[in-house]
Amino acid sequence: IQSIQEPSTGYDNNFGKSAIKTYRSFLNPKKEEEGTLLQLEASAVRCARHVDFLLKRHKSREAEWIRHTDDEQQKRTVYPLILVLDNVRSAFNVGSLFRTADATGCSLVITTGITPHPGGSGAEKVGRSGLGAERIVPHGHFSTTMEAIEYLRTEYSEYEIFGMETTDKSIDYTTISYKRDGGGCVFVLGNEVSGVDTEIMPYLDRLIEIPMFGAKNSLNIAACAPVVLYEVLRQWNTATDEEGN
Repeated sequence: IQSIQEPSTGYDNNFGKSAIKTYRSFLNPKKEEEGTLLQLEASAVRCARHVDFLLKRHKSREAEWIRHTDDEQQKRTVYPLILVLDNVRSAFNVGSLFRTADATGCSLVITTGITPHPGGSGAEKVGRSGLGAERIVPHGHFSTTMEAIEYLRTEYSEYEIFGMETTDKSIDYTTISYKRDGGGCVFVLGNEVSGVDTEIMPYLDRLIEIPMFGAKNSLNIAACAPVVLYEVLRQWNTATDEEGN
């Protein structure tokens, strides 16, 4: 009875309580979960896989050299980088982009149109994938992308605005020297299906794209953004290192 009341009793706690409890729940199933021998075998396989995962997770958490938690004392390094999410449909993509924005030191994320955003439509789902990044990175919302572009032209007039889209006019993102001194960069990412709004393209400074070597035309926007942003940071940090030397 004691072992049932305390599932970890009699087991090596190095396995972690979650794995032990999962194993004990298999040994002492609820009556409604009892079934045929075939069902028992299937349940045993599922339990073994789950326990295997929990053991690996526990081992990873116990390793002191692996960082799994956020450093609440860490001060953000902010760069003159802005993301504009042009009518992005998926709240989970938006949350992922907020995490990317935090990781790469973006100073601002602007959402437009139907894009789910913090404090607005889809905020809960954004938070699920953003994991708090949406509360860290400054953000704003505009009814239309054109309004956002006009705002940026006024308030960030020295910034260069790039549209990330696959077109005949787009150039390889690696061939550009991204401006920093006295300015910065704005990157516009469009809807997952229709891409960047064609009506705003004439008002952007350049269109850039990531080369594709497969059958698909493009990457998901949540995958595109970090590729380009880290290239920008690589260039800027390399330039800083060279100036320091």
